[in-house]
Order: sequence, then structure tokens, then C-alpha cells
Amino acid sequence: MSNVDPEIFKRALLREKTARKHAEKILEDKSRELYLLTLELQQANQKLEDLIGKKESTLQGVFDNLVDAYVLIDISGNVLEMNHAANKLFGYDITKEELNVVKLIYKEDYQYAIQSFQQLIDKGSFIDYQARVYTKNNGVRNVHINASIIKDKNGIPIGAQGIVTDITNELEQKRIFEEQKKQLSAIVDNSSLGIALTQFGKILQTNKAFQNLLGHTEEELLKKEVIDLSIKDEYIISSNYTKKMIAGEIDTFSVNKRYKKKDGTFFWAKTNVAAVRNPDGSIKYQVALIEDITEQLKSEKQKEQLLENLERTNQDLKDYAHIVSHDLKSPLRNIYALVNWIKEDYSSAFDKIGLTHLAMIEKTLEKMETLINDILSYSSVSNKDELQSNKIDLNILIDEIKNVILIPQNTIVSIKNKLPVINGDSTRIQQLFQNLIGNAVIYMDKQNGTVEIDYEDKKSHYQFSIKDNGVGIKKEYHDKIFKMFESVGDNKNSSGIGLAIVKKIIAIYEGDIWLESTPGIGTTFYFTLKKQ
Repeated sequence: MSNVDPEIFKRALLREKTARKHAEKILEDKSRELYLLTLELQQANQKLEDLIGKKESTLQGVFDNLVDAYVLIDISGNVLEMNHAANKLFGYDITKEELNVVKLIYKEDYQYAIQSFQQLIDKGSFIDYQARVYTKNNGVRNVHINASIIKDKNGIPIGAQGIVTDITNELEQKRIFEEQKKQLSAIVDNSSLGIALTQFGKILQTNKAFQNLLGHTEEELLKKEVIDLSIKDEYIISSNYTKKMIAGEIDTFSVNKRYKKKDGTFFWAKTNVAAVRNPDGSIKYQVALIEDITEQLKSEKQKEQLLENLERTNQDLKDYAHIVSHDLKSPLRNIYALVNWIKEDYSSAFDKIGLTHLAMIEKTLEKMETLINDILSYSSVSNKDELQSNKIDLNILIDEIKNVILIPQNTIVSIKNKLPVINGDSTRIQQLFQNLIGNAVIYMDKQNGTVEIDYEDKKSHYQFSIKDNGVGIKKEYHDKIFKMFESVGDNKNSSGIGLAIVKKIIAIYEGDIWLESTPGIGTTFYFTLKKQ
């Protein structure tokens, strides 16, 4: 060692020290880089976890809100997961009870289902699988299923998932559509009107009636155009309408024109043409309804004669109404005179109650005579212009009606909300309310009967309702009861014309009438009267 030069030793130590510092600097830099990289990785991992959480939340939301049912099963068919739509469709809550898809398979579709499941395993998926399934609360439903296999990392099937769509209503709608299509086809084929489907003047399809009118077979007509069957001058008129239809100015038109038959003769027909358009509005087809009016045109004079006869008949009916009213008034006057004689000769024999009853009889007779006069006047009125128009307080009117009709003690006629004062003919309006209230009373079968009158103020009409808790009316009679001499049941107090008169009065005031009823529960008549 003594031979070593100290300077050399110092320089070696210095180089070693310098190298060590350089190595430490490199290590420090690398440690700093590693630390920063670690921070970046931690931040990236946190972002990734946040993103995964968001994706999971999004997927869960999609899963829960799928309109169609989603079902996840293991390879043995045990249901592992169902979304809300699946729970609603099948009626099972797998958090509370175990469920295997075999339990859902309709017995007659079992073999088909097993074959389809094997196909799912072999091919990995299937689409457009349709079958019937049992549900817990919804009976047997028709479903459409698209499914796929779930495999582990080694490619071994471990389960399956599927989207299940309830197509029960869709299939029913298709069935109804096909049935209606057949019915429509039958109607077209058997219609008494000629029907032709054309496209830009070319005949595409005709029914039997049209073929019979022209004397051509269907095959012969398919070789012709509309112009071949038309008179030139008359074709020009319908052609002008067709141009307007093509331009989109009109969708339908009607013309009277002559058609040439196969034997060379002609016939007059009323032709109604309607456009069938494409989504862009262009003409796709034209449908023509052809009605032979040859005989109709020859009977114009007969029609004029019929109108004259009708006017004469109407006058005869008015005269008859006068005669009938006279015949009705006579016994009423006799009863009125008899009551007066009884009062004059035997007034001392009656107590206060008896005299009150006699007074009520007189008042009723007076109202009956007034009503007969009003009916006579009504029989000569055919439109609103001939009616009188007065302010009518319906609350007072209802009170007057309650004094006219016989209301049993166990039946209460009441007004729910104060009724309006309206403009109208007092006679017709009284007839309207009296007939409806009277019907409610005479058809009352309850120990405690109620008849309730109410109304709503609509924009252009008043809507009234008369509700009772009587016998009710079956659905099949809801239209029939408004026809003359039609009534439900065999009540001796019903003439069968009351509701027909009601409907006529409402029609005069541009209103409508309908009812809601439950047999055994009661009936509510609704009607509207246009504000005057």
C-alpha cells in the first residue's frame, strides 16, 4: 500500500463518490417518476372505478326500465335475475321464491321448448322463438323470445339470458284484422254496389256487382281502362275531377254518368270516387262505388207525387190530432163539471182534507187540459223556427212537474245543484223533463227511490242528467227505447212514445241524448241542449 500514489487514490475515491452521487441522482429521479406514475395510476384507477360505477348504474337503470321482460337463468333453467317487466309479466318475485323456467312452459309446447333450448346451447343463440307460457296471475300468454348463451372463460355454457316480449294482444289484433279483412272482402264481393279499384285510369280489381252491371267478366274488365267504359263528354267531366285529386286539391268526388255495357247499351250510375294515397300524398289507387240510378232518374215525377202525398198526409195527421184532442178534452170537462157539482152539493160533508183533495183534482184537470192543448200545438211544429222562445227557470219548472206527475211517498225527486234559466219553448222543455222524470218514477222498484236532476255548463250547450236508482236498462235496449212505441218491460203507465218525443225535442235544440245504466242498480239519462 505504501507504494500507492495518494493522488491516484484520491482521484479513485472522487470518481467513486461522483459515481455514487450520480447513481443516487438517477435513483432519486426514478423514484420520483415512479411516485408520480403511482399517483397517476391511482387517479386513473379511481376514474376507472367511477366510470365502472356509472356504467353499472346506467346498465342497471336500462335493465330495470326495459319495456320488455329480461330473464337470466343458469344452465339448469333456474331463474337468477328478472327485471321489473319480467316480474310483472310472469308474476313471480324470485327474491321470495325459487323459479325454474320449466314451470313456465305451456304443456302442449313442452317438446318444442326443449328442442329450442338445445338449439340455444348448440348454436349459442336463437331469435323469433314464439310459444305460450304460464304466468302466475295473467293466465296463459303468448311470448316472443330472443336469447343467447352465457359462457365462462373456458367457453363452457353456464347460463342464458333472454328478452321476452308479450305478444298476446298483438296476435289477437292480427287475428281480428284478418277476420275483418275476410269480412270486408266478403262485403265487397257481395255488395249490391259496383266497386272498382283503379290506378291512373287502369282497372285493377272489380267486384261481382260491377261485373254484372257492365256484363263483362273480371278478366275482360282487367284489360280495359275507365275511358273504354265511358261516354266521351261525360268522361271529360270526371277526368277534370281526377286531375284535381292528383294535384291534392280534393280527396273525393261524385258524378252521375253513363257506362257502356258489353251489349252496347248504357246505364246511368252515381259514381263516388275516393283517393288512396301514399305516405308522400301521391295517388296510389282510386276506389269507385258505382250505383245504378237508371230507374231512380225515371221516378223523379213519382217522387214529386210522393211529396205532395206526404204534405197531404201531414195535414191529415194534424187534423187527426185536433180530433183526438177534442175527444180527450170532453171527458176531462165532464170530470171537472162533476167535481164542481160534488163541491157545490156536498161541500158540507167534506172536511178540510177532503176539500183540499178536490182542489188538487181540479188543478190536475186544468193542467191536463193545458197539456193536451200543448201537445196539439206541438204536433204542428216541425222545426225550431216555429217554436216560441221564453226564459224558463228550470227549478220552478221541476217543482211544477212534481205537482203534475204522481210521485209515491217512498220516492224523492230532487235537484242536486241549482239549475239554470234557459231560453226555449216552455211546452217542449216541460215535456222533455216531465217524460224523463215520469219514466224514472214509474220504473222505480226500490223501497227508497231517488231521482236526482243535475247539469253542467258546457261551452255551447247545457248538459243535463237525470239519475235514478230504479230497475235499470239492459245495454241492448239503449237505442231501442228512443223509437216510437218501444218500451222496456210491461209497465201499464208507459205509452212507448215518451222517449221518442224526448229525442225529437232534443234534436230540435241541436242536442243529443244517451244513457248509462246497470240493471238492478239504476239509470242515468244525459242530454244536451244548445244555448239559445
